[in-house]
Order: sequence, then structure tokens, then C-alpha cells
Amino acid sequence: MKINNILNFTKRSILSVGIAMCLAVSVPTYAAELKIQVQSDFGQLDPAFWASQSDRNVIHAIYPKLIEFKSSKNWEWQLSSAESIEQIDELTIKFTLKPGLMWTNGYGEVSAEDVEYSFERFLNEDLAAPNAGDWSPLKDVEVLDKYSGLIHLKEPFAPIWWSTLPYTGGAILSKKAMEEMGGKFTTDPKVTAGPYKIESWEQGQRTVLVAHDGWNGEAPAFDRLELIPINDPKLAEVAFKAGQVDITQVAISSVPGMQASLSDDELLEVRPSADYFWLGLNAENTNLKDARVREAIKKAIDVEAIIEGAYFGIPERSTGLVAPGLIGHREEAQPPRDVAGAKALLADAGITSLNLELELQNSTDEQTAALIIQSNLAEIGVNLQLNVHESGTFWSLGDEKGVNMQMTLKTFTSPPDPAWSTQWFLEGQAGIWNWEWFKNAEYEKLHYAALSETDFGKRAEMYEQMQKLMDESHSFVWLIHPPLARVYKSSINPGLMPNGDYKLQDFATAN
Repeated sequence: MKINNILNFTKRSILSVGIAMCLAVSVPTYAAELKIQVQSDFGQLDPAFWASQSDRNVIHAIYPKLIEFKSSKNWEWQLSSAESIEQIDELTIKFTLKPGLMWTNGYGEVSAEDVEYSFERFLNEDLAAPNAGDWSPLKDVEVLDKYSGLIHLKEPFAPIWWSTLPYTGGAILSKKAMEEMGGKFTTDPKVTAGPYKIESWEQGQRTVLVAHDGWNGEAPAFDRLELIPINDPKLAEVAFKAGQVDITQVAISSVPGMQASLSDDELLEVRPSADYFWLGLNAENTNLKDARVREAIKKAIDVEAIIEGAYFGIPERSTGLVAPGLIGHREEAQPPRDVAGAKALLADAGITSLNLELELQNSTDEQTAALIIQSNLAEIGVNLQLNVHESGTFWSLGDEKGVNMQMTLKTFTSPPDPAWSTQWFLEGQAGIWNWEWFKNAEYEKLHYAALSETDFGKRAEMYEQMQKLMDESHSFVWLIHPPLARVYKSSINPGLMPNGDYKLQDFATAN
């Protein structure tokens, strides 16, 4: 990473005031409220089905969890709704809830039966949860009394403390309410018990969260949060400048320009993330089924030009799925661009010209990256059409296009354990999250073996081999692990996890 984990910069002059006027919203003022930019509206608040960063932000704020990540610069967890929790042996975890945590809408107190229901539902094959991997090694949850229980595992599960319990898979739902709703829902949870609850949702405009008076932990500093969806960070910067939001994500390409123009009441933090941004090639698509074609495209992409042109040279080139600092990260550099080699592969495959489509979201930086890719591929006789989508539309493409989807530019989020990321490229995820339709029997075996491997060195080797198999498929062009930059008013102390993700309940006023 060529930037510090935390940088204090000033604000750059960005775009035009005319764009800001388009984002203007007339809303009442509250004494203890905060306006927060998010990438998009939430689209799925069921923890077994969540799909976006915005989903996750709200899930973490409105549901209780036994433990949660701290808002700090290091990955650490702390007790949340649990009064105590301990791993008795490699297959058993005992927990005790804090008494007095109440569900909204008169559904009573959160109990161990709610924990049992919430975790075991991931195992329900009829539910067909795309996030079932969060709890794949779970045997069952044994209820001891109203507040206590035992989590029984079928086998050792190394990621449970890093990508399940403190993450979305650890969210606790009301058993009674879920049974009344038929076992699943989308955007209306009906009953919640986190530090915040949903007061209102105006789709495409704002989500309003208010403090939940039944929360038995530390009360949030802000009574009211407005989450305002602005997908393009460049437009979000304009909204911040116009005073429409108090904190926003900043385009990485904007960071250098901010160095010379920050006002006294603005701060900016840039943090490295475990997220990964890549170009995916669908191996099941007719035009890309020949591995020589995929390899040719991979060789033709100028990753360094993308980093320089779209991201001002700030992030370093990715070496694979796993980010620096995580178990299984690879240090070796990726092969340089090879246009001659790409042309030779296409010729060997009998391809003289080829028309392809690339799906991407409508952020400025991603569009710049896509234009560079388009230019790169034109050099080897590939005509690339760019299809730009709003965030919500983009993430539904897997259902809509299936094997007809050809190429995609996308970022997946990741907690600090690679198992949470490798699960999306299992064969069972093909067409769901595995848009490359990557299928490899050895990869499958390694993924499940790594879940139960407690030897750090052996587990690291497994993840390195899995990334090698992904590379050999020629369906993945690894680009960067996007650092996350946020600018905010100096009057607030933002709740941020080590990777810059929001922890909404930890926002506070500055000391």
C-alpha cells in the first residue's frame, strides 16, 4: 500500500455545484442526528441472504450479535449481546446472553431460543440461503436455559470468531416473528433488537434509523441516523461539500487532490481493506468457454495502467483473492502485460475478431477502469461493449443473465478471514455469486479442509493453492484491494472498522 492507514487531508474541489443541487433534500433538523452517505439502498436485510455493503451496514445496526468487531484500527472483537462466551473445546462454544435485551413491537426478551433458531436456520436446505457457508460446520445449538446455550460444531471451524459470530452470520433474529413470517423476509424484518431500529425507508432517498430503547448495551451517541444512498463517490463528494451529508466515501482518485484544499472542519481517513476488485470472465459463456480466449484477455489487460489511470497510482496491484495481512496472502507479482502472447492465443483458438460485453457499476473510477480495459482489448481485436448499471440493478445480474453474462467488474467485501471469500467461488455458487462459473474439484476440497485446519502454516498453504487454481482457470484478472477513503466533519468521531466500513452504532461526537 502506498498510503498510510490513516491520513488527514483536506477537501478537493469536486465536480460542479449544479450536480449538488440535484442531490439537495429538504428534511427537518434534529438535535442529535447524523447524515451518512451509503453506496446504495439496502435490498435484503435477512442475514442469510444479504448481498451489499448497505445491507450489511443496517444488519449490524438493527440486530443483536453475541460478539461484534470493535471500531478501531485493528481487527478485534468484543462482547456485545453476550454476557460471556468461551470455547470449551474445538467443537463447543458456550454463551450466556445479557438479560433485558428486548425485541421491538412487543415481542419480548431476546433468548437463547432465538440464538438457536437464528444459527440453525442457515442449515435448512429448503431455505437455500446463499450465505449458508457462514454456518456450514454447525451441528446444532443446545439451549441450556433462557439466556445460555452451547454451539456444537461438527468439526473445528477456524473462521468462526472472524467471519461468522462477529459478522452478519452472527445476527440474532426473533424466532417467534420469523415463524410468523414463514421463515424468511427481504426488506421488512418486522422485529429487531439492535442498538438502532428502522423508523422509515424512502426507497432511493433515505433510510432513517433511530435509537432502540430496548437495547441493553451502551446507548448510541446519536438518536437519529439518516442513510442517504449515493452510488458514485464523486457525486457523494459534492453532496458532502454542499452540507447534505456529514460523512461520505471518497473516490480513491480524489485523494491526491484533497491534500491541498482541506478546510479546518474536515478530516479524511484512508484505510486498507481486505476487499478485492477484479475482472471476471464467465467460463460457461459460449464466447469465453475456450480457456485460450480467457487467457488472451487476461494477458491483454494492462493492470498498471488501470491503477494509474483510474486510481492515481495509489493502491498496489493485487496478487490474488487474499489481501495483504491475511492468512494465505501471496507476495509474488503477477505476470506483466503480453499483447503479442494474447494475439497468439487468439490465433491458436481460430479467433480473428470477437464481440464481448462488460457489466459494471456507475462509479466514475470503475468506468475509467472499464474504458482502459476496452482500449486494451481493442489492440487484440476484441470489441468490448460497456454496460453500466445502478448498484441495485448490477447485483441482480446473476439472476437475470446467468451464463449469458460474459465479463464483469466487481468488488466483493471481506472480513479478516479468507474462508468467507473463497466460499463464493464454490461450484454451488455458480450463477449466484460465482459469476465466473468457476468449477474445480480440488478447490472445493481445499476450501472445506481449510475451514477445519487450525495449523496456521498449513491453512495458509491451502489458500495459496486455491488462488493458484483460480489463476489457472484464466477467469480472474486480479486488480486491486481497494483502500477505503472517507471524508467527514471534524465534529464527529466516526464508527469505522479497520477496513473503513461503517459501524453505525459507534458514531460519536468528537472529543
